[in-house]
Amino acid sequence: MKRQFLILLALLPLLLAAQTGDLPRSTPAAEGISTQAVINMMDSLMALPECDIHHVMVVRHGKVVAELHPAPFRAEDSHTLYSASKTFTALAIGCAIDENLLRLDDRVMTFFPDKRTNHVSDNMAAMTVRDLLMMASGVAPDWTMRNNSMDWVEDWLAKPVDDKPGSRFQYDSMCTFMLSAIVQRVTGQTMLEYLHKKLFTHMNITVADWETSPDGINTGGWGLRVQAETMAKLGLLLLNKGNWNGEQLVSADYVEAACSRLIDGGAKETVPPTDGNQGYGYQVWQSKWPGSYRADGAMGQYTVVVPQEDLVVVILGMKLYGHEELACIWNQLMPGLKDAPLQPEKKLQKKLDNLCANASLQLPQGKKKTARKEQNLSIGPNRHGFLYLSISGNELAKIDPESGQKDILSLGYDQWLYTPLNGHPAYSINAINRMQGFANGFTAAAAYAWTSSTTLEVRVHYVDWISGTTLVFDFNKMEVSICDTYPNSKSEIIPFTIQ
Repeated sequence: MKRQFLILLALLPLLLAAQTGDLPRSTPAAEGISTQAVINMMDSLMALPECDIHHVMVVRHGKVVAELHPAPFRAEDSHTLYSASKTFTALAIGCAIDENLLRLDDRVMTFFPDKRTNHVSDNMAAMTVRDLLMMASGVAPDWTMRNNSMDWVEDWLAKPVDDKPGSRFQYDSMCTFMLSAIVQRVTGQTMLEYLHKKLFTHMNITVADWETSPDGINTGGWGLRVQAETMAKLGLLLLNKGNWNGEQLVSADYVEAACSRLIDGGAKETVPPTDGNQGYGYQVWQSKWPGSYRADGAMGQYTVVVPQEDLVVVILGMKLYGHEELACIWNQLMPGLKDAPLQPEKKLQKKLDNLCANASLQLPQGKKKTARKEQNLSIGPNRHGFLYLSISGNELAKIDPESGQKDILSLGYDQWLYTPLNGHPAYSINAINRMQGFANGFTAAAAYAWTSSTTLEVRVHYVDWISGTTLVFDFNKMEVSICDTYPNSKSEIIPFTIQ
């Protein structure tokens, strides 16, 4: 028995990664897509300014025809979805409705009798599950509440409801959190546990973890981490109206409604139309291409579904204004779609294969060594917790400012070296209890180069997250500039000393 356990333990990493090749594979030409169009889209994405592409997958007729995972990112790495998490929350609500555990018109307050204040306004009493799904709760969004509150449900329910529920779209991640709290109330399970039972087990989704609130509720509107192929599966599930390989996992009527324009949402209507003003369903955005829709997360996390073309495109990465990523789909890929298979395009296919196999984010450019004799640098206090750099050992040490856990990152020259972390990367969301619920840990990939005799550059990417950090050590000024890859991040200028 012990031997069997050890064998299973040894195979566990392979089992966790197995789902990355779970969907059938094909070529663009075989599925009626110009290979050159796919190349054009991939090239355009990689060339976008102020953008890091982490994962791209193109799926047509249920088959993956192209995928791009630029180093150091890998197909098996999880990725934080930000608000693309919301679409999974909507599916959990659909499953609960199918089980007759709740209804769209159920009043939100009825799920939380223990959280009621002395007075419940008429608008709060009227608010329904449907209103939360459509981002029309009537509550003005408060993006700082989760940074200060220990009981998000109680404090949100105590807020004034100024608008009549259902009357006006106001994008608010706390609406989605409340949906997660409702799922936990009616099922007795966290939403992630419930999704494993209702969807993930059936779809062979084995890698997923989700942030939790201070009282153990999955955050719902953000904080889910899954692999890129899981997002491709999500797109296929939506495309097939809740059906997975002949099994109806979520009601077709519910999925169809979720992916429809149910409320005017997003930016004010403009001419020509943009992807931001096409409307909203149940935690699903409508897109610019006729009939298309998407799961959508901050910093460019997209799963785009185009039903008329039997097409799903997944893009995950780091980009402040993601409309440029979506434009690469509309302008580069869509013109290359045909109604029938194309003749084999062997030369172009080889070019595409090479592009995908050799893609990498920018490595530090410079020399491997310098004439400098310093061995170790001690870094002053900084928000990342970087402690010291070992020049001779090519190691960067950091301590998690919150947990106190220490990590030593290996640095590669002209290559990325990977280090499993005890701590976690920096996060743009400051919610209380942030980073709680991530059971699968984090991995850093790091590289270095001497860009001059007095300047050392180190780049770190967290491959199962979203952010990265660049450190530039200036030996003339005895300062290190530390800057995140988050858009609009400001550099920290920190002194260092030579040990």
